[in-house]
Amino acid sequence: MTPLLVKTDADRLEVTFERELPASAADVWRSWTRAEELEAWWGPIGWTTTVRALDVRPGGLWHFGMGPAGEAREVWIRSIYTEVITGTALSYLEGFSDDQATDLDPEPNNVTVEFIELDPGITRLVMRVRFASAERLEAIIARGLLGGWESAFDRLEQHVEVGA
Repeated sequence: MTPLLVKTDADRLEVTFERELPASAADVWRSWTRAEELEAWWGPIGWTTTVRALDVRPGGLWHFGMGPAGEAREVWIRSIYTEVITGTALSYLEGFSDDQATDLDPEPNNVTVEFIELDPGITRLVMRVRFASAERLEAIIARGLLGGWESAFDRLEQHVEVGA
């Protein structure tokens, strides 16, 4: 597996995740824009994800729940896409919700994901998560953001390898 590069920029209130994946940008894009593919890899190892809504367009809703396998959903997330450049980039506002997609988060995160094809079959994925406040950044990191994403990116790499 390729290493996950993580950079935390406290001044910009941002965490950047970067990983090279053994698949085309089109394949990696599909893994982020189809419900069945997201459910196959999204979340830390040992967790499952259920996508309730996925409308990949500006203004579209992505609503999902995730939690440890075999247990009730621990976390519900509601994201609203702000920009979609097919095959190249996704941006969305992401925050906690209930199981009906009611927004429960006064400080949503701004997420941007870039899909950069380096060579045929090799894609660099760059995800930037910008937080509304230093307190929010610290709280989310304390909840395991970095380890959770490392685990999820491991699952993503395995997923695209199998599909490639």
